[in-house]
Amino acid sequence: MTRLTSEQLGDAGEDLFRLLCSQAQLIPNPSSRDRTGWDFRVEFPMHASEATSLDKRLPRVCQVQVKSTAGSEQTVAARLSSVDRLAKDAAPAAIVVFKLRADGSAQMGYVIDLIDDQLARVLKRLRRVEKAGRTDTNRIKITFDYRKGRPFKPTPDGLREALDVTSPADVAGYGNRKRHQLATLGFPDDGGIEANAIVWIENQDHFMKMISGLAPLKPIKLDAYERRFDILLPYKGTMFDGVKEFPIQLPMGGACEIIVRSGPRDPAAVFRCEAFAPPPIEGAPLMVIRHPMLTAVFKDDGLEVETVGHFYEDRHSIDDWILLLRALTYLAAGDGSIELEFKGTRMVLPAPGLNGPDPEDLPRLLRFFERWKDALALAGVSPGGDAPLRAVWDAKAEQSGLDILCNPHPIATLEFDTIDGLDLESGVDALFFNTLAFGGAAFTFAVKVRLVRPDPASSRFVSANFELLDIRSAVADLEAYAAERANAHDLSIVIDPRNITDMSVGLMG
Repeated sequence: MTRLTSEQLGDAGEDLFRLLCSQAQLIPNPSSRDRTGWDFRVEFPMHASEATSLDKRLPRVCQVQVKSTAGSEQTVAARLSSVDRLAKDAAPAAIVVFKLRADGSAQMGYVIDLIDDQLARVLKRLRRVEKAGRTDTNRIKITFDYRKGRPFKPTPDGLREALDVTSPADVAGYGNRKRHQLATLGFPDDGGIEANAIVWIENQDHFMKMISGLAPLKPIKLDAYERRFDILLPYKGTMFDGVKEFPIQLPMGGACEIIVRSGPRDPAAVFRCEAFAPPPIEGAPLMVIRHPMLTAVFKDDGLEVETVGHFYEDRHSIDDWILLLRALTYLAAGDGSIELEFKGTRMVLPAPGLNGPDPEDLPRLLRFFERWKDALALAGVSPGGDAPLRAVWDAKAEQSGLDILCNPHPIATLEFDTIDGLDLESGVDALFFNTLAFGGAAFTFAVKVRLVRPDPASSRFVSANFELLDIRSAVADLEAYAAERANAHDLSIVIDPRNITDMSVGLMG
């Protein structure tokens, strides 16, 4: 019996693989260069299927590197650079090992699929090599114990059955599975990103705010690392590009409520919040309480509360503005009380002082949002979207309109120097109408206005009272709406809002 050399055994294994593929009606396309990572790109016949139309049928292929061994050793070796390319290919990939006799005749075949644990093994080896500071993977070997692969008889049917498992019929599903594993194998559940940061701490108060999650961590220097297969390497991604600060996430302590009260008939402002536990460091707060509209710090001496974001420019819903403005109005008046309920215990706390811009505007702002909500309810209109507080100052028509609709004794008045053709001393009824819009919601209304002369010697007319006749979602044709309402209520005088000059400075003025 003639013993073959290692090179001859390799040729014998590749010849055997090529022959078995042809006999199994598989197409073994050989690699023309030894740098592709695979020796053969095996194509499966594309058969018609009742389950898939021709335009959706995907070709089945697999990349194969063939290894042969005739010795007593139970492992085969390959260049790491070749296995790197082979394992990371989107197509199914495998190492096919033929156990040969010394003369090159076949005894048994084994398939090592480069997916799952074997793929993880390749990725881990590459990471160890980089950790060692090497990049010459073409000079580094990786070994495989072929006994851990799937054995098959070195026959056409045996090879076909083995490669059917390597390259399943669900081509797209396999590709998704492999891409997912390439991106996630070896990473811990938290993503594996770690960082060392040097931060500047201004003083003890700043430090307490940072560890309590009230002030962001702003690193002067940041060194990020990626942990995979428990091997730490410098992070090379873009996650931290442009990032100048990091919030500190505190452990959650459970749900709680902050309740701000005023008089016995005034509705309480109830904030449903989440409590967080700062680290037990001397000087740190006992609890940090968060709500989308405010943040509270619970200390031994009471509760400190501050609003979140820019008070005038941040956008919130109508209900959220009412909740916040109600609480601030109570506290600004000096007679508000504050309570904290946590895990079934409710405690009354000293009311914190209120610092902020223009506290005298708080009652008027609250009144605007409460009236707007009431008017929308009358019109059957949903509140719409969010709005900034600053928009209230610009909504002069809405302020006046809500005063007319919701105030039993309106501040807003309509005045006319003269009304052509009208010479009555007792007054006259007229129709006033308009469409009001705020925060993405709008409605149309009509009121009956009683116009009187405040001075019999004067030709001037002034509104004495308003009576709501109709309110509905915003109409497209305002003139037609006014004509229809005037006719329905037998009113001959119609006051068009486009002909009125607003002389007020607004209710916020």
